[in-house]
Amino acid sequence: MALPVPNLDDRKFQDIVSEARGLIPRHCPEWTDHNLSDPGITLVELFAWMVDLLLYRLNRVPEKNYIKFMDLIGVKLEPAQPAVADVTFRLTAPQLEPVVIPKDTEVATVRTETQDAVTFTTDRGLRIIVPEMVHCLVTRDNVSFHDYMPALKNPDLLVDIFEKVPQEDNALYVGYSESLACNTLDLIIEASIEGIGVDPRNPPLSWEYWDEEEGKWLKLRLESDSTGGLNRDGELILHVPYSCGMLDVNGQNACWIRCRAIKPAPGQRPYTSSPRVRSLKSQCIGGTVPASHAFRLTNEMVGRSNGQPGQSFYLHNTPVLPRGEGETLEVRKEVGSWEQWKEVKTFLGCGADDPVFGLDGVSGEIQFGPSIRQPDGRERRFGRIPPKGSPMRFSAYRCGGGVHGNIGERTLTVLKSSIAYVAWVINFAPAQGGTDSESLENAKLRAPQVLQARTRAVTAEDFEFLAREASPAVARAKCVSPNENHGGIPPGTVHLLIVPAVYKTDAPIPEEVLVLPDRIQREVEFYLDERRLIGTQVIVGAPDYRWVSVEARIKAKARKDPARVKSDVEKKLYGFINPVSGGSDKAGWAFGRDLFLSELYSVFQEVVGVDYVEEVKLYPVEVETGRRGEAATKVSVPQEGLVCSYQHQVTVI
Repeated sequence: MALPVPNLDDRKFQDIVSEARGLIPRHCPEWTDHNLSDPGITLVELFAWMVDLLLYRLNRVPEKNYIKFMDLIGVKLEPAQPAVADVTFRLTAPQLEPVVIPKDTEVATVRTETQDAVTFTTDRGLRIIVPEMVHCLVTRDNVSFHDYMPALKNPDLLVDIFEKVPQEDNALYVGYSESLACNTLDLIIEASIEGIGVDPRNPPLSWEYWDEEEGKWLKLRLESDSTGGLNRDGELILHVPYSCGMLDVNGQNACWIRCRAIKPAPGQRPYTSSPRVRSLKSQCIGGTVPASHAFRLTNEMVGRSNGQPGQSFYLHNTPVLPRGEGETLEVRKEVGSWEQWKEVKTFLGCGADDPVFGLDGVSGEIQFGPSIRQPDGRERRFGRIPPKGSPMRFSAYRCGGGVHGNIGERTLTVLKSSIAYVAWVINFAPAQGGTDSESLENAKLRAPQVLQARTRAVTAEDFEFLAREASPAVARAKCVSPNENHGGIPPGTVHLLIVPAVYKTDAPIPEEVLVLPDRIQREVEFYLDERRLIGTQVIVGAPDYRWVSVEARIKAKARKDPARVKSDVEKKLYGFINPVSGGSDKAGWAFGRDLFLSELYSVFQEVVGVDYVEEVKLYPVEVETGRRGEAATKVSVPQEGLVCSYQHQVTVI
């Protein structure tokens, strides 16, 4: 139970008026007209109104003290976070020389009459190379390889890239002398209609690359394939991620792209004969880099020093996003050069000559170290003070962030920076991860947890709280103990499940939105690594999502709009079966909790306009294929799992 907050004075406006009127007969007996129309009563009410305002401010003293206490224990408002999206640049035509798209290139949405453009800047530079294909290998078992490069140079030969009857893991390897990371690869293929039997729109092929970070082969994003599964002349456009790396295959070190035959899925037609290729050429027609919702400012003057400790200045634009390399405060020296200072979170431990400063990303306040009198009477400075009159500037910083940066796919189509040979730009996936600056009310709720967890992760609750504190893009965190995971986690290991923030809670959630981004995973791992106990290992991963679909037939009340009732029921259903905002308490579906068919009846009955529920069916769904299982009365969820809505079908009569 929370401690009761004292009310320093509980008198209200009417209490003060009544008390003042009660004193009139004692101190002024000749005043007999106490009606509201009397000027004296009007003055009494005016006095009571002014006193009521003073009492209101007096009763806010405990709240102010609470906020000051939060400041003492180091609770700060979390700054806004920018949404991030992968932005693809496409060249006007393949070039004979590499094309460089610099870091901080600006792209934006289209500005309309009612909405300003949303600007993004690229987080890294992009080099679109001229690819040099140096190897072409074919394997039947991933053990023995055959060099097909001489055969491809002979235009009269047709090469079988798989066995006569293709088998699983037959593969074609194409090697390049330089890394294709971040590039859009265009493969120009001359082929013959030999790989018969397959559906040209859905061949059992997998185009893959070697991921240097994961240390394994991963699937490439295939933008288009006009070859019909390597059956005719055409082009394949592949997007190579930034994590693509070099690998030794058959003693040859190169950047490898492979085409692998896979086991046909149910209903997918297999090859009855191997595709045959006459020639294969490569060219890079663009590239993809991550971009953040922000705009960058450089060399902004912040003021001149007065030579005193503890002085503060403010940047002109807020909120200020986390600073990168080279983004710092600079103080001008007497000789005319600029000296870079170091940003610190606290001045504790800083010496008197250390060039340090602090920066609040929410308010944009730049602070210099204080000077504190010690018990022996000496003054100790925590950080150097810029000389009096010295001009100061911020070399560069990014401003932006917020939920309005979570824009949809194919909306970043305006190239604001002028770059030669670039035809167009687009984001094929939605921008995600943008959050607003933290509110004071939320910080108040967080303060007790900060005080309890301090800066060390010991208990499961500590790990969960600190994981949410590591990034605003983390909506939920759950620690899985070895017992809960049937002994699958070795002792001394903490398995932490992360649910990313989802901003659409009344509609279907695309599967890719719940995929834990590498950026967030690295942020959480780095944050917890500094706070874990020695000997403790932290593994960060995603929950085991169990997708479900609901079919319902509902009777609407008389004189109710069926379309409105249908919309309200669907919103209620998607909100209830939701990993972030679901459940009866709307705090997110509980980890490991099963979903029962009987629960859905009460969900429907809460909707205004529903007369009765005629029929409800619950189906588990394989999200990879979209296939529904058998109707069930319960969907079982493992301890590390969460239920999530697939497409629901509601009929209102």
